Amino acid sequence: MEWRDIVTVLAGGVVILVIALVVKPAFLAEMVSGPGPVKPYYVPPAPIPTATPFPDDDPVYTQSFRWTAIDGGVYTTDVRVPEALFDEHRETPRFDTLAWGRYALDEGDRPILEDLARRIAPPTTNPEKEYFRLMDLIFFVQQIPYALDSSTESYREGVLPRYAVRRGTDVEYPKYPAETLIDGKGDCEDSAILMAGLLDALGYDTVLLEYRDHMALGIRMDEFNPYYAKYTPKYFTHKGKHYYHVEGTDFVWVNVSADSPARLGKPGPIGDTGSTAGTPTIIPLRYTPAPAEYRIHQVRLPAGGG
Repeated sequence: MEWRDIVTVLAGGVVILVIALVVKPAFLAEMVSGPGPVKPYYVPPAPIPTATPFPDDDPVYTQSFRWTAIDGGVYTTDVRVPEALFDEHRETPRFDTLAWGRYALDEGDRPILEDLARRIAPPTTNPEKEYFRLMDLIFFVQQIPYALDSSTESYREGVLPRYAVRRGTDVEYPKYPAETLIDGKGDCEDSAILMAGLLDALGYDTVLLEYRDHMALGIRMDEFNPYYAKYTPKYFTHKGKHYYHVEGTDFVWVNVSADSPARLGKPGPIGDTGSTAGTPTIIPLRYTPAPAEYRIHQVRLPAGGG
């Protein structure tokens, strides 16, 4: 073999060695990692906390809810409320009906409602998802078990609260949202107040609708006429605004077994009054009582002035 043949063979070996040790690994790395950082077309949302955050040294009451969303998915949502706040509510005298919006807008309950609303209905920039976000929040409240104010099962302590108002055989005790959440039960006004607080936390304009023997929610919409509805959506006008009826209690719960409660009924859609009849009294959440009218009598000064 001539010298130049040896040189050619050596040169070929060097080329093969370079390809094997340098070019190929670099090429494979390029295939795996790409030419540079590529942003994924979908960015998953940040993890949502499973319960309302409070300082570790602040005792809390906890209630767990299992509920079905509008898409059919079943979720479990935990709610925690400071014991001090809950106990303070229990020791607060109840307000007059026209001031029930104060329950929904209570400052102590506000952080709890904002957190719960965000977890059930995460913010979205997609207008098509806004309706489903709203309905999930409505469905959540509608699935809270119904219990009369007169039933001791409506309260976590198992007894009627100190400020429950007794009217003959009836008992009236409108709850703060935190009370309804920790009790895990409530009647029509409790559900309406809770729903009003949650929707107000999301920025919706709502009112309470007081019927003769029932209470529901009114949510403001300029127009609502869903193409799928087999009913005519019902609204009521207040100060030139349309408030559509929303039911807060539509499920009936029965115990099939000790470990398997079953829900009967279906979620109540917006504008469907169902069997509720009549025209309600509209109670704004931000209600300011007007002073009553009085006849003022002029007071005469005693003789001699003074």
